[in-house]
Amino acid sequence: MRAMALLGRLPCWVLTALAWKLTFLALLVGGYRGKVVRSNLRRAFPELSMRERWWRYAAFQHHFAHLAMESAKLFSMSQQQADAGMVHHGKEVMDALHARGKHVLVAGGHMNNWEWSALTLNQNLPFRTMALYKKLSNKRAEKLMKKSRSRFGLEMVQTKDGRAWMNVARHGDPVAVIMGFDQSPADPSKSWWTTFLGTETAVFYGLEQWSKMYDMAVVYASIRRVRPWKYTLTYELIAEETADLTEGEVLDRCLAKLEREIHRDPVRWLWSHRRWKHTRPDSQPCHPRIHSEVQA
Repeated sequence: MRAMALLGRLPCWVLTALAWKLTFLALLVGGYRGKVVRSNLRRAFPELSMRERWWRYAAFQHHFAHLAMESAKLFSMSQQQADAGMVHHGKEVMDALHARGKHVLVAGGHMNNWEWSALTLNQNLPFRTMALYKKLSNKRAEKLMKKSRSRFGLEMVQTKDGRAWMNVARHGDPVAVIMGFDQSPADPSKSWWTTFLGTETAVFYGLEQWSKMYDMAVVYASIRRVRPWKYTLTYELIAEETADLTEGEVLDRCLAKLEREIHRDPVRWLWSHRRWKHTRPDSQPCHPRIHSEVQA
């Protein structure tokens, strides 16, 4: 992590060139987590030919290499540079919720540069803003990561401490909590099972649970790439009131948004993650999907 911070002091054009070199090197040695990436692409896009999937695989390898260079740069970016590279749209959605005194869950997936978006959230929102994260095994790396992400005001709270933070914070001004929902849960028996990209998938239940437990509105944040070193983040209201929604409705709507983004720009999701490593326990039903924003 410290090496990444030092690397980020290089100019953007040097890092861009380095990303291409890393891509060629990765492809020569089988790619970054090549077996996992190829398996996930084959599962999600069975209709594609082997050639078409290979091109997506190669494009992901370049995306990941460039993502690493951008993430290194984040350690030394000024606030002005960070905001210029991640332009927020739909902020009126968040302003209106804040004016009504609503706490908000901001749902996001590992699409494009989610690390960059985290660096710009606090200064673009009227809320006190907090992000949940999993503890890293390397204490020095965790300290550096927290310092980098929180330097413009974002509060970083470990997942295990999230409820304690919220039980205190919810009695003050409205807060926005950033919650990723597309990683593989640790315990498949305590997950919400549904289909995602055509496959039975375990989904974190926290997004659904928090929205009702703390009477929070839910907003989806979609991140799109404009060009290298330039992104947009758009806020889309999922639900202002969730108490009367059927169980799983919040997750279903968010999954529909994420599937739309993946099909629109398929190489920029985190395909290197072992998303489908769990098998559904017999005790857990697979809930049918209701919403879809993917064009047939």
